[in-house]
Amino acid sequence: MRRICFLFISFFVLLSCGGSDESYEDATAENTDGMIVPRSDYTQLQNQIFYGTIPINLEITPKSNTPSFAWRTTGSRFIVLAVFEDKIDLEGKAVTNSQDVVWTWHSGIGKGREGNVSFSDGADVKNGEISNPAIATSLEPNSIYYVAVWGYDDAYNLMYSSKEHRYQTALR
Repeated sequence: MRRICFLFISFFVLLSCGGSDESYEDATAENTDGMIVPRSDYTQLQNQIFYGTIPINLEITPKSNTPSFAWRTTGSRFIVLAVFEDKIDLEGKAVTNSQDVVWTWHSGIGKGREGNVSFSDGADVKNGEISNPAIATSLEPNSIYYVAVWGYDDAYNLMYSSKEHRYQTALR
């Protein structure tokens, strides 16, 4: 009986690991030299930034120093979108490296709208402080950034989050 249970659990684990709609082959292509190269200009990392939240599928304009951002609206009144100059560090349900944020947009900023944000709708961030008035200076050319969006319910409980995206800006 134990052997049958073990086989059933092993089979279930194998099936659930292989059922992902994101695969290495989907995210890559071969160039003329036969080398594997990324298919897009930014990389979507594996997991949502906040475990156990409802997924937000974030789309970003490829290779731009002033990207636009889009996602299916959640209906939340409290949404945050941030561009970090280093990978996003978390402790529980809190970002611990807010000093690495260089640009942000949130639903209280007054420009843009949830699900459709232009770079000019947001604001620069320096030393963890959002510029006031909201000024958006373009991102550094040919640089790597990390981007995510997350949202809260009316009681400020964390409910939604995207995956962390590795984003490369344009050469100039």
